[in-house]
Order: sequence, then C-alpha cells, then structure tokens
Amino acid sequence: MKSCNLKYILLFSLLLLFLPGCGGPEENADARIESPEKVVSVSVERVQPVDLEETFTLPAGLEAWEDLVISAEIAGPVRKFNYQEGDRVKSGATLLEIDPDTLKSSLEREEQNFATTQRKLKRFRDLAREGLVSEQEVEDLENALTAADMALKATRLQLAKCYPKAPVSGVVDLHYVDRGEYVDPGKPLLRLVQVDKLKAIADVPEKDVPFLQVDQQVEVIPAIINNRQAQTLTGRIEHIAFSADATTRTYRTKISIDNKKGELRPGMIVRARFVRQQLSQVVSAPLFAVLDRDGEKLVFVEENGIAKRQNVETGSSVDQRIVIRSGLEPGQRLIVKGQQLLIDGAKVALQEN
Repeated sequence: MKSCNLKYILLFSLLLLFLPGCGGPEENADARIESPEKVVSVSVERVQPVDLEETFTLPAGLEAWEDLVISAEIAGPVRKFNYQEGDRVKSGATLLEIDPDTLKSSLEREEQNFATTQRKLKRFRDLAREGLVSEQEVEDLENALTAADMALKATRLQLAKCYPKAPVSGVVDLHYVDRGEYVDPGKPLLRLVQVDKLKAIADVPEKDVPFLQVDQQVEVIPAIINNRQAQTLTGRIEHIAFSADATTRTYRTKISIDNKKGELRPGMIVRARFVRQQLSQVVSAPLFAVLDRDGEKLVFVEENGIAKRQNVETGSSVDQRIVIRSGLEPGQRLIVKGQQLLIDGAKVALQEN
C-alpha cells in the first residue's frame, strides 16, 4: 500500500513540473505583440511668429477736463440766469446778470463828462493858437480829459463784471445762488464743467511706471451705460507724477479722453489698459503647453503620429502665452492638449477641432 501511494505522489510531482512549460516562450511573446500600444488623443497648433503685447489694467476715475467755479466780481442782486443747470454753453457766452442799473447810470455820466471835456479841449486849443487862452489852461484840460477817459474805462470794466462770461465751452453743472439773491465779490455763482474732453486719473504702481511715457496711447474701457456696453475709447497719457503718493506709493497718471458723444460723465469709474511691452514676430506657446519635468522646460511636437519631446528655453510671459527663445521652430505642430500624458516617442492621434 505504501509503495502504491509513493507512486501516485511521484506522478503528481512530475505533472506539476510539466504544466508551467506548456505553450513555451513563443506563446508568451505572441500575447505581448497582440496587446495594442496606447494611443494618446491630442490637439496641436501650428507654430508661427506673432506680435505679442503685454498689458496691465487699472481702475481710473473720470474728471471734467476743466472744472470751474464762476464767482462774483461785483456786488449786487442776481437779476437772471441765462443758462439753467444741465445747459450747454459756448466759450464767451454770458452766463448770468448782476443788477447793472447803478453802473449804467454812472457810465452815462462818465461818457457825458468825457464828451464835454473833449469838446472844451478842442475849443481851448483853437483859442490858444489865437493867444486868447494860456498854454496852462490847455494842459489842464488835457489832464482832465485823460482822467475822464480813465474813469470811463473803469466804469465800463465794472459794468462788464455784471455779465460773467463762460471762459470755456461746457455744461452748467450747478447754481450756487438763486435769482434775486444779493452777492458780494468772491461769492460763488455757478459751476461750469468742460466734458467734451475728460481726464481719467489712474494710480500706477511703481513697478509699472518705467513702461509708461507721455503721449502713450491707453485703452479706456467704460462700464455698462444705459444697459449696454459703451464703446472702448483710446486715450493719451498727459502727465505722470514725478513723486509717489505718500500713502499708496503709486504715481498719479492723467489720461485725456475724447467725449464728444457725451456718454461719459465725471465721477464714473473706467478701466485703463496700459501697454507694458510689445514683442514683434516672436515664437511663443500657450503657457499650459510648456511642461516642467526634472527641472527642464519642454514641449511635445507631433510628427507623423509620433510625439517628440523638445527641450526649450523660455522668455517672458504675455497674457496666456510664453515666449520660446530656443527649442521650437516655426512650422512645427505643437501639442497643446494631452501633452501631460506623453513621453518621447508616444503614438498620438489628432482630435477633430
């Protein structure tokens, strides 16, 4: 019995040794070949030189180009306003009238006095040539005529102050007094703002000031006006402060804006887009297309369905792109989607756009 059991044990052991060898090495090799190699789906963009513009955007407050307070230069009651609040006026227009009656009476007297003195002087000069009056009398009348002329001009000047005029074209923004109110010299009468041209004031950080210069163009982007997006305007830098604000450490920058359509108003907030740098005809790539592996910057390009790794040297970034100084050539097909899954030599399939 023991001899029989021993035979079964030996037979079972031989079967165990034989089974692992079934199929042999050729069958295992065929299995690896039949497993398809993974193909990565990718998107590409054709590399070509482009112009890049790096910008930065800051909020800016709008102010009237001229914001003037017209004050009284003479005492008297305000007789009437020629323009109401909100009215547009042209330069030189008479804005209001301060009672001129007293000065008009004075002007009539001065004119009569001047005319009388002038006639008398003419007669005395004729008499002096005949020796009937002395030269001193003629000289006294000449002095009297000069004084009358000065008094007449002074009265006319005072009378003109009863009719304040607009020094610039603009809009009457506010009346400080009412009709009939008595005013003294220096009393504010009305506020006149020039709005056909506005200035946008932006506070520029120290790091960006070196990129700006006077006369540089700036893109001004208004907010939504009357339930619609206002047209983007082009402004021009008029002035950059030489000293920084003591609190914010920023530099006050004034930008002029054409506002002939009148859509913008002082006090509104806009966005001012400044150009930091302009790059001409440079090779670039989307920021996300450049990978960082083991401390090296690299991209993948597609050639005949194969992904090829290329190390690159990068430059400055502009918006969502980065300048490629070397390692990428115009005309190559840069992989911009799916590159994170790639290794050098991987098979790729282009996605349909």
